[in-house]
Amino acid sequence: MKTYRRLLLYAAPYWKRCVLLLVVITLFATLNGFSLTLIPPFLKILLHNGPIEPASIESQMGIESEGIPLPAAAEKLKASVRHRFESFMYRGTATERLQRFCFVMILIMFVKNVMAYIQTYMTEYLEQKILYRIRTGIFSHLQLLPLGFFDRVRAGHIISKLTNDVHLLHGVVIGVGASVIRNALLTTIAIFIILSVSWKLTLLTFIVIPINVFLVGLIGSRLRRRSHRAQEGMADMTSSLEESIAGVRVVKAFNMGSYENRRFEGFSQRYMMHNIKMKMWGALSSPTSEFLGIISFGVILWYGGNLVLRGVIGPEMLVMFVAAMLFVVSPMKELSKLNNVVQQSLASAQRVFAILDEPVEPAGTSDVTASFKHQIVFDNVSFEYVAHQPVLRDVSFRVTPGQVVAVVGPSGAGKTTLVDMIPRFYLPTTGTISFDGVDSRTIGLESLRSLMGVVTQDTILFNDTVKNNIAYGIANPDDDTVERTARMANAHEFIMAMPHGYDTMIGDRGMQLSGGQRQRLAIARALLRDPEILIFDEATSALDTESELLVQEAIDRLLKGRTTFVIAHRLSTIQHADKILVLEGGLLRERGTHDELMDREGIYKRLYDLQFGFAE
Repeated sequence: MKTYRRLLLYAAPYWKRCVLLLVVITLFATLNGFSLTLIPPFLKILLHNGPIEPASIESQMGIESEGIPLPAAAEKLKASVRHRFESFMYRGTATERLQRFCFVMILIMFVKNVMAYIQTYMTEYLEQKILYRIRTGIFSHLQLLPLGFFDRVRAGHIISKLTNDVHLLHGVVIGVGASVIRNALLTTIAIFIILSVSWKLTLLTFIVIPINVFLVGLIGSRLRRRSHRAQEGMADMTSSLEESIAGVRVVKAFNMGSYENRRFEGFSQRYMMHNIKMKMWGALSSPTSEFLGIISFGVILWYGGNLVLRGVIGPEMLVMFVAAMLFVVSPMKELSKLNNVVQQSLASAQRVFAILDEPVEPAGTSDVTASFKHQIVFDNVSFEYVAHQPVLRDVSFRVTPGQVVAVVGPSGAGKTTLVDMIPRFYLPTTGTISFDGVDSRTIGLESLRSLMGVVTQDTILFNDTVKNNIAYGIANPDDDTVERTARMANAHEFIMAMPHGYDTMIGDRGMQLSGGQRQRLAIARALLRDPEILIFDEATSALDTESELLVQEAIDRLLKGRTTFVIAHRLSTIQHADKILVLEGGLLRERGTHDELMDREGIYKRLYDLQFGFAE
């Protein structure tokens, strides 16, 4: 119930429409119930050709009834309403009575169906509004989550929750609520009718309900567990599909198509079996409820028929009772189905809320703005992705404005982790990183990152135009500024050679471009922001010679006058760095300029010699 109450909160902004929907549902249910009371007068009109005298109020009050007794005032009101209705319906000839009845019936059905249409439209409108809020809420929350979340959760699982699981919430908030209210009202009206006919018959009708509710509830709990497993299976299958498509070049290069087929078939088969078992339990609910209803129906016909034969109630009243009883059974069946829908949807809701419950990255203090006029200080910084498994240990150094700082070391030394902590992608486990003496934890996150531009080795571009990729994050960019930036990044020539120039769509992740072209667009994007601090994961190692020269030339322009952190893979590109930090095993082993480190003949010189073939 806690999960369902949380879902209901998404309807709060639309409470006025919900109230209007409640009014429409009430009118619909009332008219639906009133249509049952037309059965006795219809049978009387058909079976009596002569005049029909309406029963007087006094005579009705004096008749003993099988129905449950009401307070005197209520009995008098009931008798008065019935007398007025019969006086209107039974006057005139038999033909006039039939015409009048048909007109009343058509009018009631017309209004009832108008209410049904309005109810359906408003329900769907509210459901889509709520799903929209949930989807956008999840996406907005994802933007606030730290990188650590994306390191440990597969992209396919996130996509599955945002699409499939949210889709399965359709109907569970407004649809289920509206259906519960509607069916509860219909059931209440029908019960009132059957109680007015015979309380003994009514008692027989509901003997089977506790058993029905128990069995349906048992099935619903099984269904919920199966639904949760099915959704987990869908997430695994989606992840496998996403990874296979993203890595299609590797799959083909290593002839792993058969392996990926078997892997996907395994996930797909597990999802299929969970789905079959879920549907199996869901399919038991309706026939179980219906069969118990048929048993009750047979008993009631037998007992009610005996009451008619003994003259206790009129045959038209038994017909109305049976119709009202079926009116009770139908809403009860709907409610039993709703239980299955709710149980299945709650499993999806729990998975959705699992994302929304993930803690966001600390935003810092909004009124503390980032400033870098003097120095950035790493003070005994340590970091752990997993507890007691440090990636960085007691790293300390200082950087002043305009310095180029290179970070080198063997694979797994912690280079990327170190620079990722500057824009606060990760927070230090211990120690502090400060900007002009202010702990970066307390600086407003947006202000901190506005100082920085990031160019990574794995260039991320979007399925948009060249212009919009360069101007990413810039509102209303000036065309001349974009072009000037592209020229500085050595990108203008290849852009103009494209079919639509700066308005050319570059495809998913920029796959229509070469590696060197993607890097130059990324450099142009960083240049356009004109950042004070640049974080650069050198990407030239994966490029051909010509592309490397073009990219390196653009990089040199990018570095001028900026404080730069460079993760260096090719040591030849960082020989003129102001400071070189050498990491090994998470420790800062050496620091200094290229010449100083070469003279020291330590780790840096060993790496340099290995790279340029000087090692013995």
